[in-house]
Order: sequence, then C-alpha cells, then structure tokens
Amino acid sequence: MKRKSKTRKISRVALQLAEGLFAHAVDFGLWVTIYFAEMSVPQSQSGQLWRARVGADRFLNQVNYEVIKNAIQTARKRGWVKVVKRRASPEITKAGKERLSAVLPTYDEKRAWDGRMHLVTYDIPEEKKHDRELLRGYLRRLGCGMLQDSVWMTPYNPIDTLRSFISEHGLSGTIIISDIGKDGSVGEEDLHGFIVRVYKLEKLNERYEEWLEQADTFGRIDQQLLIFYLSILRDDPQLPFVLLPNWWKGDIAYNKVRDILTKVVDF
Repeated sequence: MKRKSKTRKISRVALQLAEGLFAHAVDFGLWVTIYFAEMSVPQSQSGQLWRARVGADRFLNQVNYEVIKNAIQTARKRGWVKVVKRRASPEITKAGKERLSAVLPTYDEKRAWDGRMHLVTYDIPEEKKHDRELLRGYLRRLGCGMLQDSVWMTPYNPIDTLRSFISEHGLSGTIIISDIGKDGSVGEEDLHGFIVRVYKLEKLNERYEEWLEQADTFGRIDQQLLIFYLSILRDDPQLPFVLLPNWWKGDIAYNKVRDILTKVVDF
C-alpha cells in the first residue's frame, strides 16, 4: 500500500514537472506525437485504438484526452504535425521536430572547459527593472550560479553569448564580465566546495537519486520517468565534469536513459 501511495505521489510530481517542461500545450502535443512514433507503438487504423493506447500510458492516463487532442490539432494547423492516410496516429513534421528540439534540454557529453571561472556582475538602474529580471533568467539558462543578487558565476566564458543580449536591451556599461583565472577561489572556500554551494548541487543530486530509485523500482524507463528525467536535466547547469563531486549521480542517470533519449529526442 505504501509503495502504491509513493508511486501516485511521483506521478503527480511528474505531471507538474511536465507542465514546466512544456510551457505550451502544443509542445506537449508534439512530444506525445513523437514519443509514440519513436517508441515503435504499433499504428492502427482505428482512432479508438489510438486513444486507448494514450489512455493506457502510465503518464498520459493522468491527462485529459481532450487536452492532448486539441494540442495536436493546434500543431497540425501550424504545420508541425501531419495526418497520414490509413494511420490513426499523427506524424510530426520536420518543422515540428525543430520546434520540439528547441524546447527540450539536451545532455552535453563533451563540456569542453579551459579551466577558467568567470564572474558576471551588473548594476542595472531601477527604470530597467524588467530587463534586469530578463537578464537573471538568461543567466540561469546559460548555467550561471548566483553568488549574490547581482553577482553570478560560470565556468563557461559568457562574453559572446551575452553580447547580443546587452545590445538588444540597451544595457551597455551596466554588465561586467571578469575572469578569475584557473583554480580560482572565492574567500576561504576552494573552488570545488564553492561550486557545490553556489549551484546547490546537493539538492539537485537528491533529485537524480530519487529518479534512479524510481527507475530501479519500476524496472524500465517509460514516458513518465523520461519526462521526470528531462525536468531535472533542465535545471542541471551541466558543469565541466572535473568540477563535479565524486558523489554526483547525474552521469549515472543519463547512462540509464541515454539510449531511449537518443531514440525519442535525437532528431
């Protein structure tokens, strides 16, 4: 009984995370389309059977079928999905794949690093408060960690990436990017301990551990676990491997899901 209760809790959490992963219903519709196609779900000539397969899915049976249907119809109007004769299920188009690939996070297996750390500091006036909030969100997406309210850190040189943002928002002179060198430290902390604290790696690692526990319990990687994993990967700054602690579970989780990810989302 306890196991069933925990599984239902994880299901609810996965559904909430999917809402964050797919900000728009149409993107969720694209995911459903390609997931069933790439996972080799047999095609049928019956719309009822397609709907039955959707309803039988461990994750999708928590979602109102009409939501999925309407999302796919919207995607079809935009040219992201097409209907193929004698097939009940829709088929994603090249444009749809490009749209979906821009939404889903990807795991970087290389993570080339020059060994240097960089600080991003800014002093944006109150009248540009909106741009300041946009910058913070942008820095998070770049994998920067926040030291203080207006001081961020990253192992990857952000100059080229930030240049267009600064120009677009008229923020010249308000943002400073500094190089703190190789094997840098801040205060009395060594770099590795500092990285763990700034990026809150312990909490992120707990999410990976929870995911691994669920994967082992369920015995296979289904759609629910795949979405659960992608929601964690979205928040993973994907730091250079040499900066990650020896207790880090992100690589173990990726190895478990790599083959399925390649099959489903490697366009």
